[in-house]
Amino acid sequence: MKTFTKSVGLVFILALALGLTAVAVQAADDEIRLGVISPASGNYADLGAAERRGITMAVEEANAAGGVLGKQVRMIVEDTETNPAAGARKAQKLIERDKVHFMLGAVSSSVAIAISEVAQRGNTIYFNTNTNSDECTGKHCHRTNFRVGPNNTMLVRAVAPYIARNFGKNWYFITHDYTWGRSGTLSFREILKKEGGKDMGEALIPMGTRDFSSYLIKIRNLKPKPDMIMCTIGGVDRSALFEQIRQFGMDKDFKWGFSLMDYGDAFAVGPEKAIGTFAVEWYHTIDAPGVKEFVAKYQQRWPDAGFPIPENNTYQGYLGARELLRAVARANSLETNDVIKALEGWTIKDNMKPNPTYIRPWDHQFVQDVIIARMKTPEELAAGDKSDFYTVIGFMKGEEVVRSREENPCELEPYK
Repeated sequence: MKTFTKSVGLVFILALALGLTAVAVQAADDEIRLGVISPASGNYADLGAAERRGITMAVEEANAAGGVLGKQVRMIVEDTETNPAAGARKAQKLIERDKVHFMLGAVSSSVAIAISEVAQRGNTIYFNTNTNSDECTGKHCHRTNFRVGPNNTMLVRAVAPYIARNFGKNWYFITHDYTWGRSGTLSFREILKKEGGKDMGEALIPMGTRDFSSYLIKIRNLKPKPDMIMCTIGGVDRSALFEQIRQFGMDKDFKWGFSLMDYGDAFAVGPEKAIGTFAVEWYHTIDAPGVKEFVAKYQQRWPDAGFPIPENNTYQGYLGARELLRAVARANSLETNDVIKALEGWTIKDNMKPNPTYIRPWDHQFVQDVIIARMKTPEELAAGDKSDFYTVIGFMKGEEVVRSREENPCELEPYK
Protein backbone atom coordinates (compact mmCIF):
# COMPACT_ATOMS: atom_id res chain seq x y z
CA MET A 1 0.00 0.00 0.00
CA LYS A 2 2.83 2.38 0.83
CA THR A 3 4.48 1.58 -2.50
CA PHE A 4 1.22 2.35 -4.37
CA THR A 5 0.77 5.66 -2.52
CA LYS A 6 4.35 6.67 -3.20
CA SER A 7 3.98 5.87 -6.90
CA VAL A 8 0.79 7.90 -7.20
CA GLY A 9 2.49 10.77 -5.43
CA LEU A 10 5.42 10.71 -7.83
CA VAL A 11 3.06 10.64 -10.81
CA PHE A 12 1.07 13.54 -9.39
CA ILE A 13 4.24 15.62 -8.79
CA LEU A 14 5.39 14.86 -12.35
CA ALA A 15 1.99 15.83 -13.67
CA LEU A 16 2.13 19.18 -11.89
CA ALA A 17 5.60 19.79 -13.30
CA LEU A 18 4.23 19.20 -16.80
CA GLY A 19 1.27 21.51 -16.22
CA LEU A 20 -1.26 18.69 -16.09
CA THR A 21 -3.89 17.86 -13.51
CA ALA A 22 -4.50 14.69 -11.56
CA VAL A 23 -7.66 14.21 -13.63
CA ALA A 24 -5.62 14.32 -16.83
CA VAL A 25 -3.25 11.66 -15.48
CA GLN A 26 -6.19 9.43 -14.65
CA ALA A 27 -7.75 10.13 -18.06
CA ALA A 28 -4.61 8.88 -19.79
CA ASP A 29 -5.30 5.44 -18.32
CA ASP A 30 -9.09 5.33 -18.41
CA GLU A 31 -10.13 6.71 -21.82
CA ILE A 32 -9.40 6.90 -25.51
CA ARG A 33 -9.33 10.50 -26.67
CA LEU A 34 -10.59 11.10 -30.19
CA GLY A 35 -9.87 14.54 -31.65
CA VAL A 36 -12.76 15.52 -33.91
CA ILE A 37 -11.48 18.36 -36.07
CA SER A 38 -14.39 19.50 -38.19
CA PRO A 39 -15.86 22.77 -39.56
CA ALA A 40 -18.49 24.41 -37.36
CA SER A 41 -18.11 27.70 -39.25
CA GLY A 42 -17.19 28.74 -42.78
CA ASN A 43 -18.25 27.37 -46.15
CA TYR A 44 -18.63 23.77 -44.98
CA ALA A 45 -20.19 24.31 -41.54
CA ASP A 46 -23.40 22.39 -42.33
CA LEU A 47 -21.47 19.45 -43.73
CA GLY A 48 -19.19 19.48 -40.69
CA ALA A 49 -22.22 19.23 -38.43
CA ALA A 50 -23.43 16.26 -40.48
CA GLU A 51 -20.12 14.39 -40.21
CA ARG A 52 -19.95 15.04 -36.45
CA ARG A 53 -23.35 13.38 -36.06
CA GLY A 54 -22.00 10.28 -37.77
CA ILE A 55 -18.83 10.25 -35.68
CA THR A 56 -20.90 10.66 -32.52
CA MET A 57 -23.08 7.68 -33.45
CA ALA A 58 -20.04 5.44 -33.90
CA VAL A 59 -18.50 6.56 -30.60
CA GLU A 60 -21.76 6.09 -28.70
CA GLU A 61 -22.17 2.59 -30.14
CA ALA A 62 -18.64 1.66 -29.06
CA ASN A 63 -19.13 3.06 -25.57
CA ALA A 64 -22.51 1.34 -25.15
CA ALA A 65 -20.82 -1.96 -26.02
CA GLY A 66 -18.31 -1.50 -23.20
CA GLY A 67 -15.84 0.78 -24.92
CA VAL A 68 -12.65 -0.18 -26.76
CA LEU A 69 -9.89 -2.06 -24.96
CA GLY A 70 -12.00 -1.66 -21.84
CA LYS A 71 -11.86 2.14 -22.13
CA GLN A 72 -14.58 4.65 -22.93
CA VAL A 73 -14.03 6.87 -25.96
CA ARG A 74 -14.16 10.63 -25.42
CA MET A 75 -14.55 13.11 -28.27
CA ILE A 76 -12.70 16.43 -28.10
CA VAL A 77 -14.18 18.67 -30.79
CA GLU A 78 -12.44 21.58 -32.54
CA ASP A 79 -13.72 23.91 -35.28
CA THR A 80 -11.45 24.07 -38.35
CA GLU A 81 -13.32 27.24 -39.46
CA THR A 82 -12.94 25.82 -43.02
CA ASN A 83 -9.48 27.36 -42.89
CA PRO A 84 -6.17 25.47 -43.35
CA ALA A 85 -4.21 27.60 -40.88
CA ALA A 86 -6.90 27.25 -38.22
CA GLY A 87 -7.14 23.51 -38.88
CA ALA A 88 -3.39 23.05 -38.46
CA ARG A 89 -3.40 25.11 -35.26
CA LYS A 90 -6.28 23.13 -33.77
CA ALA A 91 -4.61 19.84 -34.71
CA GLN A 92 -1.42 20.92 -32.95
CA LYS A 93 -3.46 21.78 -29.85
CA LEU A 94 -5.23 18.42 -29.89
CA ILE A 95 -1.97 16.50 -30.13
CA GLU A 96 0.19 18.52 -27.75
CA ARG A 97 -2.25 19.74 -25.11
CA ASP A 98 -5.18 17.33 -25.21
CA LYS A 99 -2.97 14.30 -25.89
CA VAL A 100 -5.48 12.76 -28.28
CA HIS A 101 -4.77 9.25 -29.49
CA PHE A 102 -6.35 9.82 -32.92
CA MET A 103 -7.96 12.56 -35.03
CA LEU A 104 -10.61 12.59 -37.72
CA GLY A 105 -12.74 15.06 -39.68
CA ALA A 106 -12.14 18.11 -41.95
CA VAL A 107 -14.54 18.16 -45.01
CA SER A 108 -12.29 20.69 -46.82
CA SER A 109 -9.39 19.08 -48.68
CA SER A 110 -7.05 22.04 -48.19
CA VAL A 111 -7.74 21.91 -44.44
CA ALA A 112 -7.19 18.14 -44.41
CA ILE A 113 -3.82 18.48 -46.13
CA ALA A 114 -2.72 20.99 -43.48
CA ILE A 115 -3.96 18.75 -40.64
CA SER A 116 -2.30 15.66 -42.13
CA GLU A 117 1.09 17.41 -42.12
CA VAL A 118 0.71 18.14 -38.40
CA ALA A 119 -0.52 14.60 -37.73
CA GLN A 120 2.45 13.03 -39.52
CA ARG A 121 4.93 15.15 -37.55
CA GLY A 122 3.15 14.15 -34.35
CA ASN A 123 2.89 10.48 -35.41
CA THR A 124 -0.87 10.63 -34.79
CA ILE A 125 -3.34 8.72 -36.98
CA TYR A 126 -5.69 11.08 -38.82
CA PHE A 127 -8.76 10.03 -40.81
CA ASN A 128 -9.91 12.72 -43.24
CA THR A 129 -13.45 11.49 -43.43
CA ASN A 130 -15.02 13.75 -46.04
CA THR A 131 -12.40 15.09 -48.45
CA ASN A 132 -12.08 14.41 -52.16
CA SER A 133 -9.00 16.11 -53.60
CA ASP A 134 -6.71 13.57 -55.24
CA GLU A 135 -3.78 15.15 -53.43
CA CYS A 136 -4.95 13.97 -49.98
CA THR A 137 -3.97 10.40 -50.84
CA GLY A 138 -1.72 11.47 -53.72
CA LYS A 139 1.30 13.72 -53.49
CA HIS A 140 0.28 14.81 -49.95
CA CYS A 141 -0.28 11.28 -48.65
CA HIS A 142 1.23 10.29 -45.30
CA ARG A 143 1.73 7.11 -43.32
CA THR A 144 -0.58 8.38 -40.55
CA ASN A 145 -3.24 9.73 -42.94
CA PHE A 146 -6.28 7.74 -44.16
CA ARG A 147 -9.03 9.04 -46.47
CA VAL A 148 -12.52 7.56 -46.11
CA GLY A 149 -14.36 9.19 -49.03
CA PRO A 150 -13.74 8.55 -52.74
CA ASN A 151 -11.27 10.95 -54.33
CA ASN A 152 -12.13 13.20 -57.28
CA THR A 153 -10.73 10.80 -59.85
CA MET A 154 -13.05 8.06 -58.59
CA LEU A 155 -16.06 10.37 -58.62
CA VAL A 156 -15.38 11.84 -62.06
CA ARG A 157 -14.48 8.52 -63.68
CA ALA A 158 -17.84 7.24 -62.51
CA VAL A 159 -20.06 10.10 -63.69
CA ALA A 160 -18.23 11.88 -66.54
CA PRO A 161 -18.41 9.10 -69.17
CA TYR A 162 -22.14 8.77 -68.50
CA ILE A 163 -22.59 12.53 -69.01
CA ALA A 164 -20.49 12.57 -72.19
CA ARG A 165 -22.46 9.75 -73.77
CA ASN A 166 -25.91 11.03 -72.78
CA PHE A 167 -25.68 14.84 -72.89
CA GLY A 168 -22.86 15.77 -75.26
CA LYS A 169 -19.14 16.53 -75.23
CA ASN A 170 -18.81 20.33 -75.36
CA TRP A 171 -18.07 21.25 -71.73
CA TYR A 172 -17.49 24.46 -69.81
CA PHE A 173 -16.05 24.21 -66.29
CA ILE A 174 -16.84 25.95 -62.99
CA THR A 175 -14.07 25.28 -60.49
CA HIS A 176 -13.68 26.05 -56.80
CA ASP A 177 -10.24 27.65 -56.73
CA TYR A 178 -8.50 25.37 -54.25
CA THR A 179 -7.11 21.84 -54.29
CA TRP A 180 -10.48 20.00 -54.32
CA GLY A 181 -11.98 22.06 -57.15
CA ARG A 182 -8.86 22.07 -59.27
CA SER A 183 -8.35 18.31 -59.02
CA GLY A 184 -12.00 17.72 -59.96
CA THR A 185 -11.78 19.82 -63.12
CA LEU A 186 -8.45 18.19 -64.01
CA SER A 187 -10.13 14.77 -63.85
CA PHE A 188 -13.08 16.04 -65.93
CA ARG A 189 -10.67 17.29 -68.59
CA GLU A 190 -8.89 13.93 -68.70
CA ILE A 191 -12.21 12.16 -69.36
CA LEU A 192 -13.25 14.80 -71.93
CA LYS A 193 -10.04 14.23 -73.86
CA LYS A 194 -10.59 10.46 -73.89
CA GLU A 195 -14.17 10.99 -75.10
CA GLY A 196 -13.02 13.28 -77.91
CA GLY A 197 -14.88 16.32 -76.57
CA LYS A 198 -14.26 20.07 -76.64
CA ASP A 199 -13.04 22.17 -73.68
CA MET A 200 -14.91 25.50 -73.85
CA GLY A 201 -13.14 27.24 -70.97
CA GLU A 202 -13.27 27.62 -67.22
CA ALA A 203 -14.41 29.95 -64.44
CA LEU A 204 -12.28 29.82 -61.27
CA ILE A 205 -14.46 30.59 -58.25
CA PRO A 206 -12.82 31.88 -55.04
CA MET A 207 -14.00 30.26 -51.81
CA GLY A 208 -16.72 32.38 -50.23
CA THR A 209 -18.30 33.57 -53.51
CA ARG A 210 -21.98 34.45 -53.17
CA ASP A 211 -22.57 36.47 -56.36
CA PHE A 212 -22.27 34.36 -59.51
CA SER A 213 -23.98 36.78 -61.88
CA SER A 214 -20.88 37.71 -63.90
CA TYR A 215 -19.97 34.03 -64.37
CA LEU A 216 -23.50 33.08 -65.42
CA ILE A 217 -23.73 35.97 -67.90
CA LYS A 218 -20.46 34.81 -69.50
CA ILE A 219 -21.81 31.27 -69.81
CA ARG A 220 -25.06 32.51 -71.38
CA ASN A 221 -23.06 34.38 -74.04
CA LEU A 222 -20.85 31.43 -75.01
CA LYS A 223 -20.96 30.48 -78.69
CA PRO A 224 -21.60 27.70 -79.40
CA LYS A 225 -23.69 26.82 -76.40
CA PRO A 226 -22.03 24.21 -74.14
CA ASP A 227 -23.69 20.81 -73.91
CA MET A 228 -22.85 20.68 -70.19
CA ILE A 229 -21.57 23.00 -67.47
CA MET A 230 -19.29 20.80 -65.35
CA CYS A 231 -18.91 21.99 -61.77
CA THR A 232 -16.59 21.12 -58.93
CA ILE A 233 -17.92 23.56 -56.36
CA GLY A 234 -19.50 22.89 -52.99
CA GLY A 235 -20.82 24.07 -49.65
CA VAL A 236 -22.65 27.35 -49.14
CA ASP A 237 -21.12 28.59 -52.41
CA ARG A 238 -22.91 25.85 -54.35
CA SER A 239 -26.20 26.60 -52.61
CA ALA A 240 -25.85 30.23 -53.71
CA LEU A 241 -25.05 29.06 -57.24
CA PHE A 242 -28.22 26.94 -57.32
CA GLU A 243 -30.33 29.94 -56.33
CA GLN A 244 -28.85 32.16 -59.03
CA ILE A 245 -29.02 29.54 -61.78
CA ARG A 246 -32.76 29.42 -61.14
CA GLN A 247 -33.04 33.23 -60.98
CA PHE A 248 -31.30 33.55 -64.36
CA GLY A 249 -33.51 30.85 -65.89
CA MET A 250 -30.42 28.82 -66.69
CA ASP A 251 -31.80 25.65 -65.17
CA LYS A 252 -33.92 25.31 -68.33
CA ASP A 253 -31.42 26.57 -70.90
CA PHE A 254 -28.35 24.60 -69.83
CA LYS A 255 -27.42 21.16 -68.49
CA TRP A 256 -25.36 20.94 -65.31
CA GLY A 257 -23.00 18.26 -64.06
CA PHE A 258 -21.16 17.96 -60.75
CA SER A 259 -18.20 15.87 -59.69
CA LEU A 260 -19.94 15.34 -56.34
CA MET A 261 -23.30 16.25 -54.81
CA ASP A 262 -23.48 16.79 -51.06
CA TYR A 263 -27.05 16.26 -49.89
CA GLY A 264 -26.71 19.24 -47.56
CA ASP A 265 -26.07 21.67 -50.41
CA ALA A 266 -29.31 20.63 -52.11
CA PHE A 267 -31.22 20.58 -48.84
CA ALA A 268 -30.12 24.15 -48.07
CA VAL A 269 -31.91 25.60 -51.11
CA GLY A 270 -34.65 22.97 -51.43
CA PRO A 271 -34.64 20.09 -53.90
CA GLU A 272 -36.85 21.98 -56.36
CA LYS A 273 -33.96 24.44 -56.92
CA ALA A 274 -31.08 21.96 -56.97
CA ILE A 275 -30.18 20.55 -60.37
CA GLY A 276 -27.78 18.31 -62.20
CA THR A 277 -26.27 14.90 -62.83
CA PHE A 278 -23.50 13.92 -60.45
CA ALA A 279 -21.54 11.37 -58.45
CA VAL A 280 -22.62 10.50 -54.89
CA GLU A 281 -20.55 8.90 -52.15
CA TRP A 282 -23.50 7.27 -50.37
CA TYR A 283 -27.27 7.63 -50.34
CA HIS A 284 -29.89 6.64 -47.79
CA THR A 285 -32.18 4.76 -50.22
CA ILE A 286 -29.65 2.36 -51.75
CA ASP A 287 -30.39 -1.35 -51.49
CA ALA A 288 -27.60 -2.70 -49.29
CA PRO A 289 -27.46 -4.51 -45.94
CA GLY A 290 -27.62 -2.23 -42.92
CA VAL A 291 -28.84 0.91 -44.70
CA LYS A 292 -32.40 0.91 -43.34
CA GLU A 293 -31.18 0.18 -39.82
CA PHE A 294 -28.63 3.00 -40.01
CA VAL A 295 -31.28 5.46 -41.18
CA ALA A 296 -33.60 4.41 -38.34
CA LYS A 297 -30.83 4.77 -35.73
CA TYR A 298 -29.96 8.20 -37.05
CA GLN A 299 -33.54 9.42 -36.97
CA GLN A 300 -33.99 8.13 -33.43
CA ARG A 301 -30.71 9.70 -32.25
CA TRP A 302 -31.11 13.00 -34.11
CA PRO A 303 -34.86 13.74 -34.41
CA ASP A 304 -34.22 17.47 -34.67
CA ALA A 305 -31.06 17.38 -36.79
CA GLY A 306 -30.44 19.80 -39.62
CA PHE A 307 -30.98 16.99 -42.14
CA PRO A 308 -33.85 14.47 -41.80
CA ILE A 309 -31.74 11.53 -42.92
CA PRO A 310 -28.07 10.53 -42.66
CA GLU A 311 -26.38 11.94 -45.74
CA ASN A 312 -22.99 11.23 -47.28
CA ASN A 313 -20.94 13.21 -44.72
CA THR A 314 -22.77 11.53 -41.85
CA TYR A 315 -22.16 8.12 -43.39
CA GLN A 316 -18.44 8.71 -43.85
CA GLY A 317 -18.03 10.23 -40.41
CA TYR A 318 -19.69 7.14 -38.96
CA LEU A 319 -17.77 4.65 -41.10
CA GLY A 320 -14.43 6.35 -40.43
CA ALA A 321 -14.87 6.50 -36.65
CA ARG A 322 -16.24 2.96 -36.48
CA GLU A 323 -13.41 1.46 -38.52
CA LEU A 324 -10.75 3.39 -36.63
CA LEU A 325 -12.06 2.08 -33.31
CA ARG A 326 -12.39 -1.44 -34.71
CA ALA A 327 -8.75 -1.30 -35.82
CA VAL A 328 -7.74 -0.32 -32.27
CA ALA A 329 -9.57 -3.39 -31.00
CA ARG A 330 -7.95 -5.67 -33.64
CA ALA A 331 -4.52 -4.31 -32.81
CA ASN A 332 -5.24 -4.56 -29.07
CA SER A 333 -3.17 -1.40 -28.84
CA LEU A 334 -3.26 2.40 -28.92
CA GLU A 335 0.20 2.57 -30.50
CA THR A 336 0.16 4.35 -33.84
CA ASN A 337 2.11 1.73 -35.82
CA ASP A 338 0.03 -1.14 -34.46
CA VAL A 339 -3.25 0.53 -35.46
CA ILE A 340 -1.93 1.57 -38.89
CA LYS A 341 -0.98 -2.05 -39.62
CA ALA A 342 -4.43 -3.20 -38.50
CA LEU A 343 -5.97 -0.79 -41.05
CA GLU A 344 -3.70 -1.32 -44.06
CA GLY A 345 -5.19 -3.86 -46.46
CA TRP A 346 -8.37 -4.29 -44.41
CA THR A 347 -11.66 -5.12 -46.16
CA ILE A 348 -14.91 -3.71 -44.75
CA LYS A 349 -17.83 -5.96 -45.63
CA ASP A 350 -20.56 -4.32 -43.53
CA ASN A 351 -20.12 -0.96 -45.26
CA MET A 352 -23.76 -0.36 -46.29
CA LYS A 353 -22.85 -0.52 -49.98
CA PRO A 354 -23.35 -3.22 -52.63
CA ASN A 355 -19.64 -4.16 -52.67
CA PRO A 356 -17.04 -4.26 -49.87
CA THR A 357 -14.70 -1.34 -49.18
CA TYR A 358 -10.96 -1.97 -49.21
CA ILE A 359 -8.32 0.16 -47.47
CA ARG A 360 -5.36 0.24 -49.84
CA PRO A 361 -2.13 -0.32 -47.93
CA TRP A 362 0.12 1.82 -50.13
CA ASP A 363 -1.86 5.10 -50.18
CA HIS A 364 -4.53 4.58 -47.46
CA GLN A 365 -7.40 5.35 -49.85
CA PHE A 366 -10.72 3.66 -49.02
CA VAL A 367 -11.65 2.00 -52.33
CA GLN A 368 -15.44 1.87 -52.48
CA ASP A 369 -18.48 2.01 -54.76
CA VAL A 370 -19.40 5.35 -56.35
CA ILE A 371 -23.03 6.16 -57.16
CA ILE A 372 -24.20 7.95 -60.31
CA ALA A 373 -27.39 9.98 -59.77
CA ARG A 374 -29.45 12.97 -60.85
CA MET A 375 -31.77 15.39 -59.09
CA LYS A 376 -35.42 14.44 -59.31
CA THR A 377 -37.82 16.58 -61.30
CA PRO A 378 -40.44 18.64 -59.42
CA GLU A 379 -43.06 16.11 -60.50
CA GLU A 380 -41.02 13.20 -59.14
CA LEU A 381 -40.43 15.04 -55.87
CA ALA A 382 -44.12 15.80 -55.43
CA ALA A 383 -45.06 12.15 -55.89
CA GLY A 384 -42.53 10.62 -53.50
CA ASP A 385 -40.68 10.81 -50.20
CA LYS A 386 -39.88 14.46 -49.48
CA SER A 387 -36.40 13.56 -48.18
CA ASP A 388 -35.52 11.56 -51.31
CA PHE A 389 -34.00 14.09 -53.72
CA TYR A 390 -32.05 11.84 -56.09
CA THR A 391 -32.74 9.25 -58.73
CA VAL A 392 -29.96 6.67 -58.55
CA ILE A 393 -28.79 5.80 -62.07
CA GLY A 394 -26.19 3.19 -61.21
CA PHE A 395 -22.99 2.21 -59.41
CA MET A 396 -19.34 1.94 -60.32
CA LYS A 397 -17.12 -0.39 -58.32
CA GLY A 398 -14.28 1.40 -56.60
CA GLU A 399 -11.56 -0.71 -58.19
CA GLU A 400 -12.90 0.23 -61.65
CA VAL A 401 -12.45 3.98 -61.12
CA VAL A 402 -9.62 4.40 -58.57
CA ARG A 403 -6.19 5.59 -59.71
CA SER A 404 -3.60 2.87 -60.18
CA ARG A 405 -0.23 2.87 -58.47
CA GLU A 406 1.34 4.10 -61.71
CA GLU A 407 -1.07 7.05 -61.82
CA ASN A 408 -0.76 8.06 -58.17
CA PRO A 409 2.39 9.86 -56.93
CA CYS A 410 1.87 8.75 -53.30
CA GLU A 411 4.93 7.57 -51.39
CA LEU A 412 4.23 6.84 -47.73
CA GLU A 413 6.90 7.52 -45.13
CA PRO A 414 8.48 4.59 -43.24
CA TYR A 415 6.83 3.60 -39.97
CA LYS A 416 8.16 5.68 -37.09
